[in-house]
Amino acid sequence: MFKKRHLPLQLVAVCVAIFFCISFIAGYSPTTARSDNETAYEISSIAKTNADPTGVKPKYIFLFIGDGMSFPQATALGHYNGTIEHNFVGTLAKPTRENIPQAEMPSFVSFPVVGAATTYDASKFITDSASAATAIACSVKTLDGALGVDPYNNRVASIAEQLKSQAGYKIGIVTSVSLDHATPAGFYAHLPNRNSFYEIGLDLITSNFDFFGGGGFKQPTGKANNQTNLIDLAKQAGYHVANTYEDIKALNSRSGKTIAINPVLDNPGDVAINYNIDRNYGDLALADYVQKAIDVLGEKNNFFIMAEGGKIDWSCHANDAYTTIQEVKDLERAVNVAVEFARQHPKETLILVTGDHETGGFTMGYNGTQYDTYLYLLQNQKLSFKKFADEYVEQYRNNQVPFETAMADVKSLFGLVLPTDPEAAGLKDQSLVLTGKEVAQLRDAYAVSMIPYEQRHRDKEYKTTYSMYEHEPFQIVITRILNSRSGLGWTSTAHTGLPVAVYALGTGQDAFNGFYDNTDISKRIKALVGLQ
Repeated sequence: MFKKRHLPLQLVAVCVAIFFCISFIAGYSPTTARSDNETAYEISSIAKTNADPTGVKPKYIFLFIGDGMSFPQATALGHYNGTIEHNFVGTLAKPTRENIPQAEMPSFVSFPVVGAATTYDASKFITDSASAATAIACSVKTLDGALGVDPYNNRVASIAEQLKSQAGYKIGIVTSVSLDHATPAGFYAHLPNRNSFYEIGLDLITSNFDFFGGGGFKQPTGKANNQTNLIDLAKQAGYHVANTYEDIKALNSRSGKTIAINPVLDNPGDVAINYNIDRNYGDLALADYVQKAIDVLGEKNNFFIMAEGGKIDWSCHANDAYTTIQEVKDLERAVNVAVEFARQHPKETLILVTGDHETGGFTMGYNGTQYDTYLYLLQNQKLSFKKFADEYVEQYRNNQVPFETAMADVKSLFGLVLPTDPEAAGLKDQSLVLTGKEVAQLRDAYAVSMIPYEQRHRDKEYKTTYSMYEHEPFQIVITRILNSRSGLGWTSTAHTGLPVAVYALGTGQDAFNGFYDNTDISKRIKALVGLQ
C-alpha cells in the first residue's frame, strides 16, 4: 500500500494542524450521495490500485482549485465538522474521553499523497489569482493580473491547450464564479490584464474547449456595451448554450461543445453561482457542473477537467469564516463526484486538489479565546456576508435606519446581542453578548456603511480599517466579532504568501509528493502524459 511521504521541515508545523485527528466526510452531492465510510473506502481502494503507477498514463485528469484555499481553510472545515458532529463545545463541556476534539477533515485531505507548492509570482511574494492561475496552468511565473503570458507578454500555452492539441484530450472548465474570472481564464486566455473581460470571453470561444460550466460572462457586450454579445458569438462558433435547469440536466455526450450557465446567478456584477449557505434546495452547485462535464466529455474519451471553488476566496476577502467553511464543503462535494468516477476507473484516473493562494490570513486561534475554540457559535449565522450586504445593509443606507433597529436583524441573523437587549442578562450562554467596546466598533462601522461606497472607497483609513475591497464595514465587523468569539482570526482582507497543499489520488499520484513550485503542477501532469 502506498505510504504518505513527509513534507519538508519548514512545513511540518503547518501540516500538523491538517492531520490532527483526521477522519473522513463524504458530504452530499446532488449527483451522488456517499456515506463517510463509503468515500473513505473508495479513496483507500484507489490508492492501493495506484501504489505503483510506473509507465501508466492517466486517461482522466481532474484538477480542483480552491481559490484562496490553503491549510487554514481546509482545517477550519475539519474542526467545525468535528465540533458539530461530536458536540464538542470547548471549555463549556467537561473534559472527558468522550468529548476529546475530533477533526472531521474534508475527504480530499485523506488522499494518499500530499505535497505543498509555493505561490509567489514573478513580481511579488504575494500573488494575485491571475498570475497564480497562469503559474498552475502554463508552468511560468508572470506578473500580477496577467493571464497566459509570461512577464514580457509572450503567449504561453496552458496544460489544457497542450492536452487538447497534442494528446487529443477533451477539455472541461468548471467554476462557481464567472467563466471569465481569473482562475478559469488562466487555462484558455492570453492577455496582460485580467479585467479585459470581453476579450477573455473571445479567447474562451476561440479556445474550442469542449465544456464550460458555472457562472456567466461579466461583460457579455463589452465594457461600453457596444460589442456583439458573447453568447451569440459562441453559438456562431458551434457552442450549444444551456442556461435553464432543464437544458443543463439534459446535457450528455451527444450535446457537442457546450457552455452551461447557471440559471440562478447573484448580482449582475458578479454573475456567479450563489454561495452555498444562500442556496435554495435544488439549486445547482459546483458538484453538478463537474458531473455534467463528465457527461458531456464522455468516458470513452480522454479528458481533463479543471474545477474551481472560486468563492472560498471571496468569503475570505470578506473575513466571513462560516461562509468560507461552507464553500470549502461545496468544493469537497465536487471532489467526491470525481472520487466516485475514479472508483469506476481506478487505474485510469488522476485527481488533484490544490489552492492558488491563501486569502485573509485565516487562522485557527484568537488571542481573546487563547487555546479554546467555540466553533458551534458559527451556527448562529444564517446567510453570507454578501446577502446581508445586498438585502439588508443597502436598505439601511437607503432608508437611514437607526443603528439599534439594524442590530435587531444582527441578533436574528448572526446571534450577536446588545448588552442593553432585555434578553441579554437572562441568556444561559453569554458567549455572543457584546462588550461596550464591540458595540462602539459596530456603531463606527455602521456609520461608515451609511456612506455610499463611491464616496468612501478612496479613503485610505477606510481600506486599512475595514477592507481594501467593496465590502460593507458593518458586515466586516459583525463577522470578525462572531469569528473571534468562535476562536478564529484574520490578518487581512487581501491574499497572503502561504504555500498551498497539493492532494493527489490515482494514476501518477506519486509525482505530486514533496515541496515544489506551483509551476511544477502542470509540468508534472505533462510528464505523466508524455507531452513535450
